[in-house]
Amino acid sequence: MLRESDEQGVARTESGAGQAPPGERYVRPSQKGLVAFGKRLRDPVNRFLARQSRIGDDPVIDPALVPGLAEVAPHWREIRAEIEPLIRERAQIPPFGKISPDHRRIASTPAWKSFFFQGYGYHAAENEARCPRTSELVASIPGVIVAFLSIMEPGTHVPLHRGLTKSWLNCHLPIMLPTTPGRCEIAIDGQIHRWREGEWLVFDETYRHEVWNETSEPRVLLMLQVQRDMKLPGRIATRMIYHAVRNSRFVGDVRKAIGS
Repeated sequence: MLRESDEQGVARTESGAGQAPPGERYVRPSQKGLVAFGKRLRDPVNRFLARQSRIGDDPVIDPALVPGLAEVAPHWREIRAEIEPLIRERAQIPPFGKISPDHRRIASTPAWKSFFFQGYGYHAAENEARCPRTSELVASIPGVIVAFLSIMEPGTHVPLHRGLTKSWLNCHLPIMLPTTPGRCEIAIDGQIHRWREGEWLVFDETYRHEVWNETSEPRVLLMLQVQRDMKLPGRIATRMIYHAVRNSRFVGDVRKAIGS
C-alpha cells in the first residue's frame, strides 16, 4: 500500500511466465481534490519530518538502524522455500495496478505483481495462511506498516517516481533474483543499487527512484514499509498521517481487492 507521485510512466512486460496478454493497460481513476491538496502539503511536511528523524535523512539507510531487520535476514532461504509454489503459479497473483488503482501511473500493466500480507493494520488472512513462516517473520519486525511480495516479470520498468512521506522507510529483502544476463537494479536519487539475495536494501521513498528488470527471469522481493525512528513531534505527525491514509479511499481499494 505504497503511495506514488505525480510523475507519468508505465510498467511494461515483454516475456516470461505469468504475464498478461500484450497491450493490457490499466488507467488510474481521477484523483479527488483532497488528494491533490495533500500532495501540495507533502514537501513542507516532509521537511519537518526530516528534522525529526533520529537516523538522518539520507536516500539509503543502513539496515542496522531499523530494528528487527537483522534478525529476519538470515531466514531468507526459508521464505524462498515457502514462496516457491506461489511463484510457479504466479499467473494467479494479481497485478499491483489492479490491487491499487492509485498506483496505475507506475504499475499500468500486469508486469508488476503483488502478494499482500498486511497494510495499515489490515491483514490478508488467506495470504498469511499460505505463507505462515514469512508472516511470522514479518510480525517479528516492529513498526511494519505494509508487507507484500513484490514480483517483477521480465521486461518490467517502473519509471521515476517518489512516495508520499518520510514517516516510514521502504525495506527490500531480495528472495529470488534473476541469474540471466540483463539489467536488474534500482536507481535511488540518481545512484544505481543492485540487490543481493538475503541482504536488506532500505531507502527513503521520498527520493526519486526507478526500477528495472530487463532479464528473462522474475525478480521477487519481500517489500516492507516500516516506521522511521522519530523524535516525539515526528511520531505524533506520523501517527496522524497513518490514520489519514488508513481511512482513505486508497487503502479501501486495496482492502477490497485482497479481501481484508
